Amino acid sequence: MSEARRPARRGFTLIELLVVIAIIAVLIALLLPAVQSAREAARRAQCINNLKQLGLACHNYISANNSFPMGIQYQADPLYPPQSWCYTSGSWLVSISQYLEQGSVFNSVNFMVNMYTVQNTTVSAVGISSLWCPSDPIITGLTYTYPAGSVVSTPLTMKYTSYAANAGDFLQYYGAYITSQQAATACQIMTGPPANQANGIIFMLSSVSIASVTDGTSNTMLASERAHGKFPSQDLYCWNWWTSGNYGDTMYTTFYPMNPFNKIPDFCCLDSSPDAYVASAASFHPGGANFAFADGSVKFLKDSISTWQIQQGGGTGVSFSGGNGNPIGVTRSSGPTPPKGTFIFTPGMYVGVYQALATRNGGEVISSDQY
Repeated sequence: MSEARRPARRGFTLIELLVVIAIIAVLIALLLPAVQSAREAARRAQCINNLKQLGLACHNYISANNSFPMGIQYQADPLYPPQSWCYTSGSWLVSISQYLEQGSVFNSVNFMVNMYTVQNTTVSAVGISSLWCPSDPIITGLTYTYPAGSVVSTPLTMKYTSYAANAGDFLQYYGAYITSQQAATACQIMTGPPANQANGIIFMLSSVSIASVTDGTSNTMLASERAHGKFPSQDLYCWNWWTSGNYGDTMYTTFYPMNPFNKIPDFCCLDSSPDAYVASAASFHPGGANFAFADGSVKFLKDSISTWQIQQGGGTGVSFSGGNGNPIGVTRSSGPTPPKGTFIFTPGMYVGVYQALATRNGGEVISSDQY
């Protein structure tokens, strides 16, 4: 007796196959944003941890030295005798490196000479992963070697940083006055107006103690991140040197709004300092940026935080008399009285929450619901 024949199996029709493929494509399209969001959340968490480590390192530094580290110090220029010029030297990140589990880096620094001398060139070539925001596609492992004679007499290999200290509302480069030839020789540069307008935590020749943060450590910024990968191509290797105390490398200001890209022109250059994009806090995190505060906490500030408005008239430069690029209501002295570079405020001008959080002693009362 012959076996009953099994019914033939029917395969998918072309239309059914296309429908299945379309459903799979839709599911993938729905899943990818969720995966990307999860990855960004992890990167943002790592960035927050990096800033917390910087805050903790600063407090360890305070325990040993009774003040936050200095932003800009001066030592003899590496290419010229000290009688000719005193030059910016090592950054606050170099000063706290021993508290970032980089004891070998700290011990290899010769603090008796400028950071950019032959004795210290190996320090700049050290890459520290905790100084790189993982959301920045360019900063991680970024390296550039300057040829011999351009910075020091030998080639200089440089690594970079995503993080900068809060210099306050202004980048003040004026106020470094040499009082005598002896002071010039020793690089003992004295400060004066308008340097007394420096109102942040870490800035030119700073020595800020916890007690002097009268606005409260929980309401005063200590450091933030900068979106190195958003810099113009000509700035990628010029700024954010991790070992440099120069403005634009390891300090930022709230003079311009957070994430100024696509908000304002790239104004240049107050006090011979970096342009607006390089001088400001910024990030690749959607909607704002991470900020470490002087109490060691880290907070995410939104782009929508209130800030003073910048004059954006025609032209590309910034004049000392209050031209384009200054906040509305602010002018600048061209000297001699008040001294050149001093900011002059119009009574009653608007100061945003963003600027208030950058000052250590402005007397503002800020509640957390304002940011």
